[in-house]
Amino acid sequence: MLVWPHCSRRVVHSVRTGDLAAIVTRSSTRERRRFISSGTNDANNENNGAIEKNEKPFYVTTPIFYVNAAPHIGHLYSMVLADTFKRWQQFIGKDSFLLTGTDEHGMKVQQAADKVEKPVKQFCDETSQLFKHLATTANISSDRFIRTTDEDHREAVQKLWTTLLEKGYIYKGKHEGWYSVSDETFYPESQINRVFDQASGVTKVYSTETGKEVEWASEENYFFALSRMREPLLEFYKSRLSDSFVFPYSQFKVIIDSVEGGLSDLSISRPSSRFTWGIPVPGDDSQTIYVWLDALANYISAAGYGQLSSNEFKKSMWPADIHVVGKDITRFHCIYWPAFLLAADLPLPKHVVVHSHWLMNGTKMSKSGGNIVDPHAVMAIAGVDSVRYYLLRHNILEGDGDFDTEKVLERRQADLVFKYSNLVSRTCSKSFSIELALSHTLKGYPVSHTRQDKFLAFQSGLIAEANSLVDNVAKHMDNFNPTGALREIWDVLKKANQYVDYATPWNTAPGNISPTIFVMAEMCRIVSIVLQPFLPTYSGKALDKLSVSADRRSAEYAKFEADMTYGKDANLPNRHHVVERLN
Repeated sequence: MLVWPHCSRRVVHSVRTGDLAAIVTRSSTRERRRFISSGTNDANNENNGAIEKNEKPFYVTTPIFYVNAAPHIGHLYSMVLADTFKRWQQFIGKDSFLLTGTDEHGMKVQQAADKVEKPVKQFCDETSQLFKHLATTANISSDRFIRTTDEDHREAVQKLWTTLLEKGYIYKGKHEGWYSVSDETFYPESQINRVFDQASGVTKVYSTETGKEVEWASEENYFFALSRMREPLLEFYKSRLSDSFVFPYSQFKVIIDSVEGGLSDLSISRPSSRFTWGIPVPGDDSQTIYVWLDALANYISAAGYGQLSSNEFKKSMWPADIHVVGKDITRFHCIYWPAFLLAADLPLPKHVVVHSHWLMNGTKMSKSGGNIVDPHAVMAIAGVDSVRYYLLRHNILEGDGDFDTEKVLERRQADLVFKYSNLVSRTCSKSFSIELALSHTLKGYPVSHTRQDKFLAFQSGLIAEANSLVDNVAKHMDNFNPTGALREIWDVLKKANQYVDYATPWNTAPGNISPTIFVMAEMCRIVSIVLQPFLPTYSGKALDKLSVSADRRSAEYAKFEADMTYGKDANLPNRHHVVERLN
């Protein structure tokens, strides 16, 4: 019997793009599987049940967010991107699990709590709740919100430490170097930059990777033998070039080049005299475990590491299928994390998807810079799915993007109101009857003899595109590209609107109107079904408006005539728009 934490469920078959049609036709006949209590700490493991089955769920993670400040739009983007990957896998029939949460240990958190004169645990509780509230407000379908202060996480970190120590990868020594309080890491001489500050007359030193100021520090710490991992890491990278261990490749190349240049052993503890807000080193209370070793382990602690035996953990949902991270933490996730896992003889994650940053007026958002975008405020103005749409339509995997609330509203009006919502509203007009159109429809989509061959050819092409929409979108999602997926959907939406303008159903004789209304309704239904992983609220409202049954909204129904049971009451007057116009 295989068990793992609770996840969102459909069917459990592995799905490749070309197999979608065969797989999804079986999904609706699958029994819902039985949940079993996991027996882990209830206080720290919300939503942790276990499920009996033969294949692990598709496991997606966000970075866990540092609680030294309130969330901003960049945090929301990481959540939305990971949520979309998770929802897509669920949509095509895979069990899926999404992990998000907060990173609550470290000197920065301790300093932030001291600054506002609050006990550090109280400060963490309050700030962590802000991130949890953001996930809820943004309709993020997370299956667990993990905190590094959770007891099962503490046990997992200490087990990982003990394993690395027993395997000979941890030793004690003195460390001197350039330390960044902001990044909570030491940097070698090759990764620092000296800049003379004319205002103060002082030469300041910065990390070339993150741009954060560093200071010279000397202390006794425990070290991880990272230098021994150079060849194993390069061998692993080489084996994963073809299937994008790190995506995009530009980020992968940076990582490979960095490791080829050599690795220094990594300080993985700090003296407790310097800060105590963290997990103590097992057997040595004079040292506190380095925040990145602590934080990175959240991905395996959520899968049961520290709670399960070695054999049981092999049957867990680990390894992660996708880690979503920002480009400023790529080194930690693509060098340190794989090194820890290789040294501990644990499986490595399948993919790390790296996104760039959202800027404001060309500058990275930061609390100190006073240019933070409050995600709650933007969602309150534009709507949750409008913000999701804007974030996903702008591909910032390859480069930074400028966030502009006015452009969010422009996108909402141009794409969501005029192209999507208006199509649904016109189809559901009280002048038409979807239910009657479906009842009149026969195979072959008959149209009046008055229709021209050019119109019939356009209609046939539109139907073909709608029938292949799931497969075409899947090709983009297989390449971690929700921007391309949405572009594919909106290309079909554009043609569907052209079809309505061409068909002019409002000028068509009542006896000839049903075939046109049928095509319009099917386009609305299919597009809305495929949009669910991206815009769950708007697509759900559209499917409700079309009176599509809740059990007929999965991928196998995203084809013409796959569902001929909807439309009842869809054309009643005074029904709300899918996306309301803003005044």
